[in-house]
Amino acid sequence: MNCKQTLDKKQAGLNLYRLIDMSEYTYDDIADFLGLRTSRVIYDWLGGKKLPTVENLMNLALLLGVRIEDILF
Repeated sequence: MNCKQTLDKKQAGLNLYRLIDMSEYTYDDIADFLGLRTSRVIYDWLGGKKLPTVENLMNLALLLGVRIEDILF
């Protein structure tokens, strides 16, 4: 039984970059919405260094009007 799924951080970063680019929001707007002290972590997400937490993923999907899967896959 091999149904294991792995997340590609680089692809998620590219997806998130595209979704933010198509939106009306700046990185600072998103950081404020998520309650982040700085937008620096967003650049880590976009570069594929880190993934957003589950809570941040839910809120990003809500803000951008997409499903979490649209960010991750």
